[in-house]
Amino acid sequence: MGVERNPALVCAFRAIQMSLFPIAIITIFWQHDLGFDMVEIFTLQAILAGTTGLLEFPSGFIADRIGYRPTLLIASACNLVGWTVYLFSPDFWTLAAAEVILGLGLSLISGTDAALLYESLAESGDEARFTVWSGRVRFFGQSAEGSAALAAGLLYAVSPRAPFVLEIAIWVAGLIVAWKLVEPRRHRPVVASAVRHMAGVFGRILRGAPRLRVVMFLTVVLSMTTFVPVWIIQIYAEKAGVSVTWLGPIWAIANYVVAIGSLGSARLGAAVGLMPALLGCIALGTAGFLGLGLTTAWWGFAFYFLITLMRGLNAPLLGHEEQRWIPSGERATFISARNLVFRGLFVVIGPTVGWAIDRSGEHTVLLATGAVAAGLGFVGWLWLLRTPEPAMLQPADRAP
Repeated sequence: MGVERNPALVCAFRAIQMSLFPIAIITIFWQHDLGFDMVEIFTLQAILAGTTGLLEFPSGFIADRIGYRPTLLIASACNLVGWTVYLFSPDFWTLAAAEVILGLGLSLISGTDAALLYESLAESGDEARFTVWSGRVRFFGQSAEGSAALAAGLLYAVSPRAPFVLEIAIWVAGLIVAWKLVEPRRHRPVVASAVRHMAGVFGRILRGAPRLRVVMFLTVVLSMTTFVPVWIIQIYAEKAGVSVTWLGPIWAIANYVVAIGSLGSARLGAAVGLMPALLGCIALGTAGFLGLGLTTAWWGFAFYFLITLMRGLNAPLLGHEEQRWIPSGERATFISARNLVFRGLFVVIGPTVGWAIDRSGEHTVLLATGAVAAGLGFVGWLWLLRTPEPAMLQPADRAP
């Protein structure tokens, strides 16, 4: 079999990537076992975001040049090493080193898996089903993360570092799946200058691709909307009186909701159209933030599920719209450029959010974050509504 098996393998790889056994309890691990405050917690995430951001764009360029399969093999090895360092981490700076290694692995995966999926479907003549397969990839990924979260609490009760041991085993499987991928045949433009080429990609985004530019803007806004509460919800639920043993199931349900939303994304888009679907996603996120910010009862965490549903619904829709306007041979580079913007913003936003929570509490911060996200999301939606569809983009730079 050739590239026809790649979509299923990408689903399996995403499931492995998202089987994050430590994540459902990691905020509690940082606070209770290592004694970190919220500033240190968000600083660690800023280090991860900063590393990923710095390497995001070069890693996408490298993936387009050396191939998607080799890139995912290297990424799997980085994750294996990063979680091994995490297992033996005694302090903040060792954890920071682990986050740098994991950031490298994340940057290499980011954009590469989606590019491989799209090129494989295009080579198989099944390009129109990208939204469906993208939804399936997210479904298996979020289902795996949810299932891992169910086990996280039990593992943590046995030993605070037990989730990290299992995570190492998971990435051995990741190496095997990456090995089985088949590199698709695709156009690889010959590049005379890597620096000039990457500068040309940014220039094309800023000046020559209005539809792609607004899709990237809206993707970053909606992604940040769902990313910030991830690092708050565990503390939010615990302070509301929810037992630590329920944090794993809460995380699991949140990821299952993302999975269900991802699986239904293509149907929603086909039923109501892209723009009404995106407007509904913005409304869901706004309602989620309002509910979290205004509710002090123990069950207030349930409003978080509205945000995770929004996350599942919007990502495949925007992902397909983005891929439509990216030229073959540049997919990982363009997606990495978008993710670079996202990671760079979180480097600033993350520690600021942590400081604000320590100072004013999570409810105030959630309300403020929701207001900003709703405003920027609606601006992006209007911008996309008024931006016409262009002709297909061409590669940013080729050697003569």
